[in-house]
Amino acid sequence: MKLLKELRAITHAPLKDCKNALADSWNDLQAAQDWLRERWALKAAKNADRETNEGIVMIRKVGEAIVWLKLASETDFVAKNEKFRALAEEIIAIVATYWVVSSYESLGQDQKDALNKVLQDNFVTIGENMKIIDVFSSEEAWYVYTHPWDRVASVIYFSWNEEIAKQVALQVAAMSPTYLSVDDVPQDEKDTMRSWFEEEMKDSWKPAEIMENIITWKMNKKFSDFVLLEQVSIFDDSKKIKQILGETKISGYVRYAI
Repeated sequence: MKLLKELRAITHAPLKDCKNALADSWNDLQAAQDWLRERWALKAAKNADRETNEGIVMIRKVGEAIVWLKLASETDFVAKNEKFRALAEEIIAIVATYWVVSSYESLGQDQKDALNKVLQDNFVTIGENMKIIDVFSSEEAWYVYTHPWDRVASVIYFSWNEEIAKQVALQVAAMSPTYLSVDDVPQDEKDTMRSWFEEEMKDSWKPAEIMENIITWKMNKKFSDFVLLEQVSIFDDSKKIKQILGETKISGYVRYAI
């Protein structure tokens, strides 16, 4: 009974599973834990094809670094569960030991295996398929905004004015820009846009110079849909983001959303 209680406290596995684990492991506590992990891994593998369209975006400052995690679950119920959030905190603590991480895919296989083991160990208590969609860490100067319920979050890398950085972080969360500046838009994308507008106006009688001005205006208007610095500020619709910056410099941003 003492071993049974101890195994339950360590693993949070169902009582029946703990009994079977101890019986098959000749009451060896460590072997019983390994027994349970093997079966959890099998169960998790069977559920691996289930869709994970819910989850959370969690951002934490760990030492001098900021660590992001996008962790998916099958249901919104689990995404709001404290055990699921505790799991996210555990994963972030591990990622923080990996120094700077540009993405989940950039991790080494040993690092991925360690994170997947944490998911498997928590499968029995959470009871759903879970996936790490992405992880990210950085030590640059930043401002973080996290939307209620941890569904959307943004980080702004900036210098000078934190209040301006906060406004830009909210802009990124709300408007989901694709690029920071017009210079970041690939040339082939610009060429495609120009072709659209030229085709749209091919039958116009206007002089070539006026046509060029109209096309330029249309392109600039289109840029305001998906280029951060060209977007109209959600706080002052008379100004674009680039006009509210002043001396503040924005070197980049990241937006995570479930």
